[in-house]
Amino acid sequence: MNLSKLSVLRPVAMSMVILLLLILGGVSVKNMTVDLFPDLTFPIAAVTATYDGAGPQEIEKLLAEPIENAMGTIPNVESITSYSQNGGALIVVSFNWGTDMDFAALKMREKLDVVRDYLPSGVQSPRVVRFDPSDLPIIQLAVKDVSNEMTEAKRLAEDQIKPLLDSVEGIASVTIEGGTEPEIRLIANPTHLSSYGVTLENLQQMIGSENINLPAGSLLDQNQQLPIRITGQFETIYDIETLPIPTKEGIVPLKELVHIQETLKPVGQLSFLDGEPSVGISILKQSGTNTVQVAEAIHREIESFHKNLPEGIEIKTVFDQSKFINQSISAVTSNMIIGSILAALVLYLFLRNIRSTLIIGFSIPISIVTTFVFMYFSGHSLNLITMGGLALGIGMMVDNAIVILENIYRLRQEGYNKKDASILGTKEVGPAIIASTLTTIIVFLPIVFVEGLAAQLFKPLAIVVSFSLFASLFTALIIVPLFSSQFLKLNSKEKVINPRYTSFIVHYKSILTQALNHPKKVVVITFSILLVSLVGIPFIGTEYLPAQDQSYINMSVKLPEGSSLDATYNVTERINEQIIDVKEIDLTFVTVGGGNNFSLATGTQTNQANYTILLVPIGERSRSDQEIAEVIRSKVKDLPYAEVSVSASESGFSADPISLKITGPNLAVLEQLADDTMRLISNVKGVREPSTNYTKGNPQITVNIDRERASHYGIGSAQIASVITNATKGVVASRLARDGSELDIRLVVDETYTSSVENLSKLLVSSPIGAKVPLHAIAKVERSQGPSQITRTNRLREITINASIVDRDLGSVTKDIENTLRDQIVFPSNQYKITFGGQDEQMNDAFFKLSLALSLAVVLVYMVMAGQFESFKYPFIIMFSIPLTIIGIIVGLIITNQPFGVGSLVGMLILAGIVVNNAIVLVDTINLLKKRGMDTVEAILQAAPTRLRPIFMTSLTTILGLIPLTLGFGEGTEIQQPMAIVIVFGLSVSTMITLIVIPVVYYLFDKKKQVQVTEQS
Repeated sequence: MNLSKLSVLRPVAMSMVILLLLILGGVSVKNMTVDLFPDLTFPIAAVTATYDGAGPQEIEKLLAEPIENAMGTIPNVESITSYSQNGGALIVVSFNWGTDMDFAALKMREKLDVVRDYLPSGVQSPRVVRFDPSDLPIIQLAVKDVSNEMTEAKRLAEDQIKPLLDSVEGIASVTIEGGTEPEIRLIANPTHLSSYGVTLENLQQMIGSENINLPAGSLLDQNQQLPIRITGQFETIYDIETLPIPTKEGIVPLKELVHIQETLKPVGQLSFLDGEPSVGISILKQSGTNTVQVAEAIHREIESFHKNLPEGIEIKTVFDQSKFINQSISAVTSNMIIGSILAALVLYLFLRNIRSTLIIGFSIPISIVTTFVFMYFSGHSLNLITMGGLALGIGMMVDNAIVILENIYRLRQEGYNKKDASILGTKEVGPAIIASTLTTIIVFLPIVFVEGLAAQLFKPLAIVVSFSLFASLFTALIIVPLFSSQFLKLNSKEKVINPRYTSFIVHYKSILTQALNHPKKVVVITFSILLVSLVGIPFIGTEYLPAQDQSYINMSVKLPEGSSLDATYNVTERINEQIIDVKEIDLTFVTVGGGNNFSLATGTQTNQANYTILLVPIGERSRSDQEIAEVIRSKVKDLPYAEVSVSASESGFSADPISLKITGPNLAVLEQLADDTMRLISNVKGVREPSTNYTKGNPQITVNIDRERASHYGIGSAQIASVITNATKGVVASRLARDGSELDIRLVVDETYTSSVENLSKLLVSSPIGAKVPLHAIAKVERSQGPSQITRTNRLREITINASIVDRDLGSVTKDIENTLRDQIVFPSNQYKITFGGQDEQMNDAFFKLSLALSLAVVLVYMVMAGQFESFKYPFIIMFSIPLTIIGIIVGLIITNQPFGVGSLVGMLILAGIVVNNAIVLVDTINLLKKRGMDTVEAILQAAPTRLRPIFMTSLTTILGLIPLTLGFGEGTEIQQPMAIVIVFGLSVSTMITLIVIPVVYYLFDKKKQVQVTEQS
């Protein structure tokens, strides 16, 4: 233990080291990235391809299948899912976790180059896109105009706010949603134009050719080379109205041919803040940047911009990810501080020495600062997971320091001076401290080899806990002896052992003596308690990741396909009336005309609306976000023709709780199975809002051209399509520059011709021979049903049913669904099957991999102890403390009503390294006393009381340090709470096991060994 001696003999040098650590720690914290979660890399990429005019069946055959076959030859592909719909396909390729996605995307492009020649000639070049969680907005703003003139709000957002935010460092993109823009509309009556011998195409060309400023060369005049510029650009609406148009009736002004008005552009999307029109602004940050710093910079710019806002304009924050990050990290930090205070309090209650308490009090921040230095240089960010790891490590962080300090304190009570007590005290327990720290750290090694989302989340936690333990080892071996050699003084009262503690030692020694006198009875009772506790397993549910209350709720509204924007808006108005009395709602932001992530068509889906509902902070409400979501769900469930889905506590990266995949060859059969499945699972307790990804297609108008009749007039299909497009969408003939902005000059057909199918069929088409032919003369116009979307996974057609769960755990609901479907769903053949995906699939995969990691961790702990003790027997004795912690784990989960999930498994992983620490110190002391000549019973009865105080102290500091997390104080502690519960209850039971059962097991093994030696001799 030369390091401890050096730390005692060189206090000035060690003080400089501590000062350097504090400086490095401060610099590290200042420069570390702050985010909600660690950087997550999802092994998902997609290919998008468009083929205009082709239906889903053709897309499936001509695009999806060849691209699927090509993607299937790429290494490490886990699954391939394609979405074929009218006009294009999306092929999503999922790779195995751990795949290099840069290389995978390169291979996908190479395969596309090979298959491109086999695709139809009209297919636009397919492209590869990567899925990145950072593509989600960190802040959403709403610009509201009290006067409801949304043109001003839209102009302000586009011309001033967006350029302002684009200049902020770390911003990737700024997207504007909703609002309206002005335009100049020229409304034409084709019949009226026909009387003048003019067509829409004629007007478009003439308006475009007249509204120009053009250079026209130059000329030499009086020795000056002067450029010539022709100015004919429109300056006012009057210029448009008086534009002369040549017709067969002569030159007439444009206003006599068309009706001219300044109005608003037709919109496909509307946004509302608290029921009033608004403009939405979504802000994405660059990958790897500090979310909190970027958000603060955004708010500073918006705050300064507020001073220049026009009267009646308001800017409100709808969603701010940094707010939840700050609240979560603040809550975890508060828990760390509370845990540190409780740990110091435990030390004072046991030692009754303020100096020893201060020594431990100083060792905690030094360990934390050292951990921050490790985190910074290893590239880790400050986030919910890493800070949670630090909070978990707080209790364990002082364990090593307490064991060494208590030993030094005991030697001081025995009469050693400060320096000798510090050196000898560290030397006596140093090897055991190193071994116990290594056993705790080694349990995290297997998690490095675990793949999947859970591993990506908890690897940083494991690394940070390891860093904190390394830091605590450094502090215990170096800093604590240094401080003890300088400051640890005992007064006359402290040099005498407390009589109450002496009485407690006598009582414990009596119990231990009784246990050693009846060792087999103790073992039988202990294992009987273990077997009884296993009965509680069926009463513990299972989950993937715990829900996180982030104080906002998402709600999506879907009307029947083809519903208009006005119809969707009317439904949102009814929803607003229904939820207005929910007192926990702070604000609501709704976008009418929501897009579809898998939609390849342009524009928005007018039959959808998406709500973002911001709740008041957790401290200001008595109900959780899920309880509030259930209230909202009950209020809107009876809306006619509307499918409403309400979700809360979404992490943003886990799948739907319930996801059933039905596969088979026939789409009609799959649809029937999906309908039956949705009906059955709707009756399962806890299931909410089952929905399917199968779409039957939009109602549409089909124009079937009679080519033979059309050819008699010299009219082609392209010309008919152009006429109909111009009539329904209009055509931008030119633009009018005014006040620094440009207004579209849109030429449209009078809405009489597009108000019904019958009127559309009367639309006139000009033929090259000069005739005006009505559309119904050359084509059949009728209503029909649009084609459906076809989904395939691994070359099999598939329909997916998703659902949420409320007030029940995932495992119980999944089990009930399995039983229901097994009894009541009949498949027509073996070609059809239902499989579980979503969180159930993720949970089973994580449980399997983490269980293997836990098993390997136990083996590694045994191997480390075997090397430390140079024996296979003593580590085996110590390992008895691991399986018996199951008693505490089961009791803890039942008492707290906490399902068993990934967090609980990670807690067990950490617990496997912690519970052996006290046993290591105890067994090491027993062995040391036996080497000094004591027999087994005498060594046990002296070692156990000697190590009783440090065992209690280290266990209580860990337990009390985790109490705030166990109780779930503050925002963002939901992920750490299951781990804390498992560690607190498991460690509580293991402490009792260490003090009674481990000495008994040691005695039985040693007794057996003595019998064997006697028989051999």
